[in-house]
Formats: sequence, structure tokens, C-alpha cells
Amino acid sequence: MRPHYATEKDWPEVEALLSASSLALDGMHEHLTQFLVVRDKAGLLGCAGIERYETTCVLLALAVVQRARSAGLGELLIAAIVADLRLQGVESIVLQTRSASGYFARLGFTQIDISELPQSVRPAQAFGRDRNDIGMLMQSAL
Repeated sequence: MRPHYATEKDWPEVEALLSASSLALDGMHEHLTQFLVVRDKAGLLGCAGIERYETTCVLLALAVVQRARSAGLGELLIAAIVADLRLQGVESIVLQTRSASGYFARLGFTQIDISELPQSVRPAQAFGRDRNDIGMLMQSAL
């Protein structure tokens, strides 16, 4: 299984997986070409998407279908994104999470305060919500 960038044909399954994972769908379709997907013969196994702001990217979503969890697919998707972004000169990835801080910490992300959020990513939809509704912010240097 090799991650590859999503196409319009992938959107229905990506949308269904994000929805089943209780992740926000707002604005995701417009970033579909910045999503990596992993498939097997039965269909979509997982996806991860980013939004780029200068030398920083926002991790918009990371989701893996229930039947493929604990198989390392989330790590595979993050590693593939990181490798590609390094080649593009991206210096860091930021994300917000309400329930997966431990998982992302194991992948090298550290908690940051909103005041530490890079200025370039502040326009991102993920960070434009009510300050009390953001959840935990995390960052990883590449």
C-alpha cells in the first residue's frame, strides 16, 4: 500500500470517512488535492490532508477506517506527508485536536499555545473558531 494524492473520484469515500470519524467537513473538498489516501481492494483505508501557508502547513485531517486501525496507517500517512513537505521546503506542521494529543505526541508533535501559532497559518479555518473551541494546538518541526 502506497499513499497517493487524492483525486475527485476519491471524494465520496474521503467525505464518508471524515464524517464517520467525527471530523469537520467544512472546506475539506477544496483541499482534496492536498490529501493523501491509502486504499486496498475493498476501498479507502485512510486519508490525511494539509493546507499550506508559506513554510508551515496545517494538518486538516487524519482518519483511518475502523478495520485498519492499529496497523500503522496513520503513521504511514503522516510520514509520507512529512517527506513530501520537506522536499517542498516546508518547515513545520501545526494541528488542533480534541482527542488525539497522545497519538500526535508519539509522532513528534508538541503542544503549543495559541500565541505560538505561526502568523502565516492564523487565517486557516481550523484556527478561526472561538478560542475556547480550538482544542489542543500542536506543532512539529520538519
